[in-house]
Amino acid sequence: MTYSDFTMSQLTEKFGLIEKKENLIQLKDIMLVNPSQRLIDDLSEARLLPEFSDKAKSEHIIAPILREVWRQNNYIFELYAGYTFNVSEADKLTGVCDYLFSTEKSIEIRSAVFCIVEAKNRTVEEGIAQAFAEMYAAQRFNEAHHKPTPIVYGCVTTAYEWLFLKLSDKNASIDLERYYINHATLPTLLGILNYIVQFYLPKTVA
Repeated sequence: MTYSDFTMSQLTEKFGLIEKKENLIQLKDIMLVNPSQRLIDDLSEARLLPEFSDKAKSEHIIAPILREVWRQNNYIFELYAGYTFNVSEADKLTGVCDYLFSTEKSIEIRSAVFCIVEAKNRTVEEGIAQAFAEMYAAQRFNEAHHKPTPIVYGCVTTAYEWLFLKLSDKNASIDLERYYINHATLPTLLGILNYIVQFYLPKTVA
């Protein structure tokens, strides 16, 4: 059993997570972030390429967007892709995470604060339990390394649709809104991702 095998019922029964839906993102608090020409070009090229596979969507759309946020924050955080994040064999909190953000720069994770799951030819709903399993594992990992993180953010994406999540203690909150990629909404998506990153950075840096 790995992160992707969990259901929300199992997460509730085993770890006491309480599922709820709410407005996680207050758009009035979000500063829009205009995409760089580099990202615009990357996404424009992506439309010309076949995107039948999860790998193609990840490389052509998801990764360029996440790298854009990384660049716009002056590379202050670490972005891990395809990272084996084995936190607890006993509790089956093991497996490969699609993307993890950490505020500590290192070749290996020292603390995890934001987990992103690719829906992998599924609906975003089908990736929610996996994301919360990874987010709960991040909380456990951070606590074990004496860096408690009461709030861990997450996201499930098909590349074109993005659904944000938040784990606060045992409250597993699912955003009521979905965000879709197009020319008009890209600054909002980048702004939300930037808001989440800035949430964890020291205020003097942010």
